[in-house]
Amino acid sequence: MNCISLNYQSAMVNIREKMSFSPKEQKSFLKENMVILSTCNRVEFYFHGYDISTVAKEVCAYKGMDYDLFKTCMNIYTEDGAMLHLYRVVAGMESKILGEDEILGQVKDAYYLAHDIVKLSYEMHTIFQGAITSAKKIKTETLMSKSSVSIGTLVASFVAQRNAKRVMMIGVSGKIGTIVAKNILSYGNVEVMATTRGHNCNYIEMSKVTYIPFAERYPYMKDCDIIISATTSPHFTITAGEVEKQEITNKIFIDLAVPRDIDEDIRENQIYNIDYFETISKNHAQIKLAEREKILGILQEQLDDLKKEMYFHSILPELPRLQKISSEKMIYKVRDGLTAKEFQKFIEILRE
Repeated sequence: MNCISLNYQSAMVNIREKMSFSPKEQKSFLKENMVILSTCNRVEFYFHGYDISTVAKEVCAYKGMDYDLFKTCMNIYTEDGAMLHLYRVVAGMESKILGEDEILGQVKDAYYLAHDIVKLSYEMHTIFQGAITSAKKIKTETLMSKSSVSIGTLVASFVAQRNAKRVMMIGVSGKIGTIVAKNILSYGNVEVMATTRGHNCNYIEMSKVTYIPFAERYPYMKDCDIIISATTSPHFTITAGEVEKQEITNKIFIDLAVPRDIDEDIRENQIYNIDYFETISKNHAQIKLAEREKILGILQEQLDDLKKEMYFHSILPELPRLQKISSEKMIYKVRDGLTAKEFQKFIEILRE
């Protein structure tokens, strides 16, 4: 198997956008024994039985890309290197956020699409199924996917761990606010109450979101467990004086803004700011890095199993002839080719 890869490290976003393949384009371009993985951070072509430069030129012709420019941006992996690259990609080891989960689903979708559209060889099926299984094993046996470094995911996890039923979101129309709100709603049992301003109508439409006027935020806080603010306002969106006046107590406030949105003089409530979550993010990043060696070990074991499976499949037609070889001759041949420990293991297997 070979791989042509264009990713966030080798190509600027404008080139990745131009080379991106929609599902419709994949269906049009796919060939026998080919899988196309196209995400916002990478476009990769995995294929078997075709010349690499020919595929690259056909890709450029299809997308209207200058071939000489494409050559400066693409990475090429062949045989074992291509399999290792795929295993690393699907495990999240090549992602911007180390160990992120989304890539597993994207690889599965790419493989299933190719499976439905074109004929894939035993080799291609085995490689992709092995990569997906390997990623699931890493997810189960390591802390890689359990240690998020995304602020949106960390805040949502914080909310879920405190069994919050209703959350107020100030600044939901902003980039951070939108990400945080969507992550919170993904837990399924939390209602989000978002504030709106009359002069800003750019609000996202999401289920389980109740919109309230920004000017009326304080009375509604009494019915919320957690209040989150993530605006670009130069002034406090929540002041200590108004919180005290409205007798708002026993709430959790989360301030994700820089400069800060929430007055730190608020009493009888808990306040967490962006530094708190960034510290957790850095700690989780260190955990991920510490898991790298364990993950690489799992990848190598899984790749070794893959190679053995594929080699065994290739010699199946020869088994009847191989079984006729005398045991004594085989033992001497094996002895000369193995280490002492490996030879002992081989004899133990024969004794079983």
